Amino acid sequence: MSWTTTSIDPDQADLVQQAVDCIAIVGTLLVDHDGHSDFGTPTLPESLAAARGRLAEALTEGQLAESDIEDACRVLVDIERVQEQLARTTEIRRIAELSEVHDAAVTLRGLSPQQVIEAAPEVVCTQLPFARSLISAVSGSLWQPRRLYLQPDLDGSPLDFSDYVDSSVWSLADAPLETELVRRRVPALVAAPAADDRTHKEIISRSRTSAYVAAPVMSSGKVIGLLHADRPESEGGLDPDDRDRLDAFTTILAIVYEQAVLKHRIQLQRARVEESFDATQTMLDRISKADAILSHQAAATADSSTDDPGGNRILEINSVLTVREREVLSHLATGATNNQIAQALVISEGTVKSHVKTVLKKLHAPTRAAATALYSSQTRRAR
Repeated sequence: MSWTTTSIDPDQADLVQQAVDCIAIVGTLLVDHDGHSDFGTPTLPESLAAARGRLAEALTEGQLAESDIEDACRVLVDIERVQEQLARTTEIRRIAELSEVHDAAVTLRGLSPQQVIEAAPEVVCTQLPFARSLISAVSGSLWQPRRLYLQPDLDGSPLDFSDYVDSSVWSLADAPLETELVRRRVPALVAAPAADDRTHKEIISRSRTSAYVAAPVMSSGKVIGLLHADRPESEGGLDPDDRDRLDAFTTILAIVYEQAVLKHRIQLQRARVEESFDATQTMLDRISKADAILSHQAAATADSSTDDPGGNRILEINSVLTVREREVLSHLATGATNNQIAQALVISEGTVKSHVKTVLKKLHAPTRAAATALYSSQTRRAR
């Protein structure tokens, strides 16, 4: 009998041979007892376990000849040792495969959210053992394909159903299996899709798939998409390892996608902040420029008043100062203190200080005395 050994490292030929030898010995021991040596299991590890169970049962119930008991005990020990080594080999292989899946998924880092989705099927087919891959978006009750990728040798072949995919939007109500993926958030291995009542028969017919695996793509705690993959021209079909491999990929894909979305949002926020800063800086530049123009005009007016101490200075004071500021200046000219001005104008002393400061700044007067002198000069020339 031949077994499927996909769960065993092909390089472990010696270990495989040991397992085959153990099964053969058990078959020899049991065939004398019940006439059967075929354990009816498809894989070598399963056949090994069945052989061990059958032999242990026969030994426990005293069904073996006394001359075979020693050989039975010895082969049971050998089977246990081989099973441990097979299990260890399987775990090492799975760890290596997970590492490969991780490395495949992280190649999508640095892409935009849209690019992550578009590139995922190609990564599945170029870095994982699949020939076709379809990624779809899930929105409410709709299931919409986003991209189908095929290995180059399938382009243009009857297995290329890109035209159908590009123009389709499917309802999850017509695909109970995909609906289950969305609801339960677990991957699936569909070994016989044409005979499975849960599959979308039109897609199965168009794609001509004989078996496929599918896994949900999660983001923020909900399913946002589905990833399908298969090997349509493969003789061996698909197995649970393929399902688990695709599931691991979609788990990492979801993390990469969420990182891309977060990065995109941060970039947009940064752009908005920079735009706000630029607008603020532009406004500050305008204010600074206007202040410089006013200062220049004030200085020019001060210079002209030296040559022509007539109405220009009067015009400047009247146009630059507000009515309240001119009232404060008139009291300054009498030598009144801030407190006296506050009482005269019925305002607080702090307000008087603020007005005095503004008057000195607008008149470009370094001291109260200088401002008073300007006011006195204006008064004399106005007479």
